[in-house]
Amino acid sequence: MSATPPTPQKKPVQVQLTSPAAAKTTTSSDPAKIEPPPATAPARATMPPATPAKTNPRQGKFSSVFLISLIVGFIVFAGAFYYVGIVPRLTEKTALDQEQKLSMERRVVYVPARLATPKSELPLPGTIEAFQEASIFARTTGYVKRWLVDIGDVVHEGDLLAELDTPEVDQQLSQAQATSEQAKASLDIAQTAADRWNAMVKDRAVSQEEADEKNATLNEAKATYDADLANVRQLTDTENFKRIVAPFTGTITYRHIEVGNLVTSGTGTAATGTSELYRIAQIDPVRVYVDVPEANTPSIQPGVVANLHVQAYPDRIFQGTVVRNAGALDNASRTLRTEIDIPNHDGALLPGAYADVHLELVDKTPAILIPANALIVNSAGTQVALLESTDASDNDHFKVHLLPVKVGRDFGTEVEILRDLKEGDRLVTNPAADLNEGTVVTGKMLPPPPSTAPPPSPLAQKS
Repeated sequence: MSATPPTPQKKPVQVQLTSPAAAKTTTSSDPAKIEPPPATAPARATMPPATPAKTNPRQGKFSSVFLISLIVGFIVFAGAFYYVGIVPRLTEKTALDQEQKLSMERRVVYVPARLATPKSELPLPGTIEAFQEASIFARTTGYVKRWLVDIGDVVHEGDLLAELDTPEVDQQLSQAQATSEQAKASLDIAQTAADRWNAMVKDRAVSQEEADEKNATLNEAKATYDADLANVRQLTDTENFKRIVAPFTGTITYRHIEVGNLVTSGTGTAATGTSELYRIAQIDPVRVYVDVPEANTPSIQPGVVANLHVQAYPDRIFQGTVVRNAGALDNASRTLRTEIDIPNHDGALLPGAYADVHLELVDKTPAILIPANALIVNSAGTQVALLESTDASDNDHFKVHLLPVKVGRDFGTEVEILRDLKEGDRLVTNPAADLNEGTVVTGKMLPPPPSTAPPPSPLAQKS
């Protein structure tokens, strides 16, 4: 039994008839049975051209929309898959890498070195003193005849304060004047005798020895008269001291005198038992003495402004200037005695009052200030951890350089560096003990602390 070979599938053949009656399409499974059209040349020449078969427009539009929708859906699905499935993984990987990198780097906190302000305020205690003050004692012995001023009175130079009655001095002055008149008469007689004997010596009527005796007597009379005149002038001056007058313009701050009191000449020592009659003080201007620490002495120069506060006027500022200093430090306190003069036209400042003085110092060469916790003190001395840039474009990575420094004044939270540092240098705060030279670190700047300075009082006014 033999196998029957498969019959090949024949494609249908579409034939368009060109008959004038009708166009007919014949489909046959056998291409050999297809009858060819009659070959009539004249009829073929007169037939119209063949037209292609028309397709369904709805079917084509549906196919295009389906294809576009399929492409858009694929794009949306791919994008959603990327953002949901891939992006989080990439983000986590980047964060993990960054965290691992940061964990391997050494991080420090640094602060920049700053330049101290040229102007600074130095508060010091002081005591107000009168510009001039004098205790007035009697320069002659007598009784108080009258007194004219009391405490608080303002007097001017030469004004009469009190008057004394000095009968003993008056009698001594009268006696001295009488004695001087006798000496004057003796001098006139001696002068006449000397002139006469000198003339007779020329005529050889008397000897030269006798003329010399007369001249010596004249000289003695002159000396006696001069001594008597000096005694008269002394007693006259003593007589004038019974009028007690003000030595300068000021205010009477003390009085110890009454009418009829016996006063004696003296300076108020314990031996004499005398006391001052008046005390006068000049309070415009007033002086204030302060003791400036040795570290601030280079800034103490004449003309430095000083603001004065007193408890009696808390809402007022009195302004003065430095006029002089002692020029040498006190051996006990190592401070410089400095004088400040303050105008006191209205007499508000009283001698003896406590004062809070604020000196406005100007430093021509301001120092560098750094936080105290940036210092490293060990066996190598005093150092700071200075951060140096490894790359000009990289502001996060630095190289550590341990720099020896010399410390000046200590202000508590800050210290003064005298050399080798400049403004803006980055210094590590609270440096670790194992922070070595050349270590590469990542630095973060510490923000500056907020200002704690109180605002100026709105009631403050300058005198």
